[in-house]
Amino acid sequence: MPNTGKDSGGTILTCSRTERGIRDRNEDACGVFSFSSGEESLFLLAVADGLGGHPAGEVASALAIRSLHQSISSGIETLPVLEPSSLQHLLAAGFSSANWEVINHASRNPRCLGMGTTLVAALMNQEGEGIVANVGDSRGYLFQGVGGMVTRDHSRVREMVDAGLLSPDEAASHPMRHIVTRIIGRHGDIPDFYPFRLLDGTLLLCSDGLLDGTSDSELGEYAGRLHISGLCESLVEYARSRSRDNITVVAATRKE
Repeated sequence: MPNTGKDSGGTILTCSRTERGIRDRNEDACGVFSFSSGEESLFLLAVADGLGGHPAGEVASALAIRSLHQSISSGIETLPVLEPSSLQHLLAAGFSSANWEVINHASRNPRCLGMGTTLVAALMNQEGEGIVANVGDSRGYLFQGVGGMVTRDHSRVREMVDAGLLSPDEAASHPMRHIVTRIIGRHGDIPDFYPFRLLDGTLLLCSDGLLDGTSDSELGEYAGRLHISGLCESLVEYARSRSRDNITVVAATRKE
């Protein structure tokens, strides 16, 4: 069943699903949270993908989600108003906290040395106004009218596309497509921020495992056709037979 947050600004419906797929263990993590501030509410959606080939990816992703949630939970009381500029400040502090916690944990635990994770998160108020932030190649999408991908990957192939060395189609199957250029777990790596307004569409965050088995156009088709109660489950099941990675997706819609 989907999660629900209902108040004077409308009803926020969410879903989430994470699946290890063909991998031996699941190094993804996700979360959907709601917070109260007076008579208003905030909603946080987040997906983290522990770096494959690095130690303790599952530790890094879980720690990033937990630290992000704790930072926002403790910081919400300091906000004068729940508007996009304030939400960006709060989300930035959450990403900074997650980065510090992953770095600090790795420094104190030899088996975790060098661990890292991607992180994409959305923080929005009850009116559907919010901010998406990302580090790495986990993505945010807003399927609303002619919408699509909100975030920009921090990856080697994205840099090659921007430089005109690859086409987007070539990038999708390039052997370096999983090499990320920013992570949670390294000093100096910071997120990019993207404002959005969720009206009658669907906000969707996912790890690259979902994208390994599903195209952007298919994501949009599912988001436009399915109710939120079945969206995350259906997307993961669709991708399972095609993806070679862990698969994670969270999504939200808003109803008046």
